[in-house]
Amino acid sequence: MIFFIVVFILYAIFIGFSIIGFQINSPSSVSIKDFIPLKEKFLTIIIPFRNEENRINNLLSSIENQENLNVINQFIFVDDHSSDCTVEIIKNWTLNKNFKCQILSLKSDFGKKKAIDFGVKSSNSEYIMTIDADITFNHSFFANLKNKLATNSDLYLISVIEDNGLFISRIISLVLGIITIGMTNLKFPILANGAGLIFRKSTYVKLQPFHSNFHISSGDDIFLLKSFIKNGNFISTIFGNPLTIKTEGAQSFKSLLFRSLRWSGKMKISGIFSSNIIGLLIVFCNLSIFPLFFFYLKYSYNTALFLILFKLIIDTIILFVASIKFKDYSMLKFTFLMFLIYPFILVLIILLRIFNYDQKWKGRKVISS
Repeated sequence: MIFFIVVFILYAIFIGFSIIGFQINSPSSVSIKDFIPLKEKFLTIIIPFRNEENRINNLLSSIENQENLNVINQFIFVDDHSSDCTVEIIKNWTLNKNFKCQILSLKSDFGKKKAIDFGVKSSNSEYIMTIDADITFNHSFFANLKNKLATNSDLYLISVIEDNGLFISRIISLVLGIITIGMTNLKFPILANGAGLIFRKSTYVKLQPFHSNFHISSGDDIFLLKSFIKNGNFISTIFGNPLTIKTEGAQSFKSLLFRSLRWSGKMKISGIFSSNIIGLLIVFCNLSIFPLFFFYLKYSYNTALFLILFKLIIDTIILFVASIKFKDYSMLKFTFLMFLIYPFILVLIILLRIFNYDQKWKGRKVISS
C-alpha cells in the first residue's frame, strides 16, 4: 500500500506544479512591457498537409478572417503527396489574396517532418510557425501575437485545445494544455503540440532536429522540443484566449485509440527522460485504480478507497482549472465518467503495444522505431 501512496502523492505534486506553472507566467500575470515587439513580417507560416480536403477550409477561413496579418511574411503550404483535392482547394483560395502564399510539393521525400523541413528551407523570415491543416484560431490571433513574442526566445509553445469530438479526447486536450504550458513556464518542458509551434529559423537550421528521425512517422513536435532542450535554447509559452489554437478532436473511439497509440510510440522513442518518467507516473496512477478497487472490495481497506477518491479529486481540480482557463465548461459533467473509463483505455493501448499492432495513418504504415 505504501507504493500506491507514494505514486498518488507524486501524481498530486505533478498536477499541482502544472497548475501553478500555468498561472505564474500566464499573459494575464506578465506585463506587456516585459516583451520586446518584433518588426513586421517576421513570421512565416508553414502548413504541411496530406489529404485534408474535408478539413482545410476551416483553416483557410480563419486566415482570411484575420484582423491584421502585418506579422506574416508568407504562408507556405507543403503537400505531402495528397491524392484528393486539397491542392486545388488551396490554389483557388490563394487567388486574389493580398498576402503572399506558396504551394510546395514534396517530390521523392515523404512525411510531415520532410514537409516542415522543406518549408523551412524555402522561407526567409526570422521566425517560423508550423500549424496543422485542421486548426482554427480567433480572428485577432495574429494581431495579438506580435506583442507576445520576446526576441530572446528560440521556441514558443502555444496552447492547443480541441473544440469538437469525443468527450474523452477533449478532456485529454484540456488537461494536456495545462500540463504543457504549466511545466514549460516552470522551465521544465515535457510536452509540445505540433498543431502550433513557433521557432527561430536560424536555431532550427543549426540544430537540424529531424536529421536522425526523418524515418519515424510522427513526433515532429517532441523531437523538435528535445533538440531545443538538449542544446539549452530558451523556450517560452504563448497563452491567452485570443491566442489559443483550436483543433479537431477524435471523432470515434477507434481514432482516439489509434491516436493515443501513435502518441505513446513517439513519447517512447523521443528520448526526453523527464517526459517518459512523468508518463509512467500517470500510467501507474491510473492503472492503480484496479488493484485499489480490488483491495477495498476484498479486504475493506479504507486507505484504498481514500486513494481512489483522492485521485478523483485531483483529476476534478485540474479539469476545473482547465475549464476556467480555456473557457470551456462543457466537459466538467463528464469528470466522473472519464475517471472510470480512462484506465481501461490505457490497458487497451498497452495491450496493442505489447502485441505490436500494425497501424496505418492516412494509408501509410506508422513507423515508430
